[in-house]
Amino acid sequence: MRLAAVVVALAVGAISMTLHARSASAYPQYQLALGADRCNACHYSPAGGGLLNDYGRDEAGSTIARGGDGRFLHGLWTPPEWLQLGVDLRGASAVKYRNQDRELLAFPMQADVYARAGGPRFSVTLTAGLRGGARDPQPPLAERVVSREHYVMYQRDSGSYVRLGRFFPVFGVRSQDHTAYVRRFMGSNTLEEPYGAALGWFGDSSELHVSAFVPRPIDLLGSGVKARGVAVYYERRFMDDTVALAPQAKVAVAPDDTRVSAGLVGKRWLPAAGLMLLGELNVQRQSFAAGPTRYQLASYLGASRFVAQGVMVGAALHRWQPDLRLRSVRDAAEVNVQYFPNAHLELHLLTRISDEGDLDSPGVLALLQLHYFL
Repeated sequence: MRLAAVVVALAVGAISMTLHARSASAYPQYQLALGADRCNACHYSPAGGGLLNDYGRDEAGSTIARGGDGRFLHGLWTPPEWLQLGVDLRGASAVKYRNQDRELLAFPMQADVYARAGGPRFSVTLTAGLRGGARDPQPPLAERVVSREHYVMYQRDSGSYVRLGRFFPVFGVRSQDHTAYVRRFMGSNTLEEPYGAALGWFGDSSELHVSAFVPRPIDLLGSGVKARGVAVYYERRFMDDTVALAPQAKVAVAPDDTRVSAGLVGKRWLPAAGLMLLGELNVQRQSFAAGPTRYQLASYLGASRFVAQGVMVGAALHRWQPDLRLRSVRDAAEVNVQYFPNAHLELHLLTRISDEGDLDSPGVLALLQLHYFL
């Protein structure tokens, strides 16, 4: 069976399952659902992700999971008002199949500590932890300690902000899955955060983020291409904040090439079905200091739904075409099942079929993650 047929079958099956599941009152953990019209409704970061604020912690226990106290340390100790803390621990086991070969893996994915000091206007944020990875043996501890984000930020009551430090520019669907093609091949893979300055503005139904960035000064701090450039993301919400469209653009200049990309992010919340749809499409022009120019495409289409309290299912399609003039294409289809037994714990089973350039011999990955946060 060719991968295209498998992709369609997986996607249709998973989305059909979400559409025909019984109605649930749980929050679908996505922007636009149940009145959360922007990412910083639940997070301190204006881009979302990382440390949860009080509202986000309350939602974790009251609407996403099957219960529990979402506060730091389960509410056993409350930090002073000027200090916010958090911890993310994530491990994984996996089975990979390719050409009749099977590989078993077990590895740490994430061990991060979050700290934010300051008030509602001025703050300093630090994320520090250990590099994850499936390599065996693991590198020495001194080489695994890293800070993915550290920045200072000034934020007005409206939510508009200026920040300076290390962080990803606001761009794309901002998925937690760094292996998604729109992250992996568009400069937002693990530890590829650059240094930069950003400013943003929030309106009643729109938001604008502009970021300028430069390469990390030391290779040990991260990975990926070292580039400087600018990224712009503008999001507009419609239909009582159930639809959002976001044009975006980015220029990244590296020693060997220059990448200019333009794309669109789309979000659709279907209240009657309890279904969240999320898509992204990017076209990128890559020109080399010596060599021909090529045009590339990266896309993502996903759907997710809570089918019961604390149980979310979803499906996604990925595509990466490194040169639009050639037939070489990477496609992938995945199905996710996530279980939240309490406010601090998540079990996530991801099953993905991908061709990785070989249509006649697709590979299969089954990845089980255990995620615990404080």
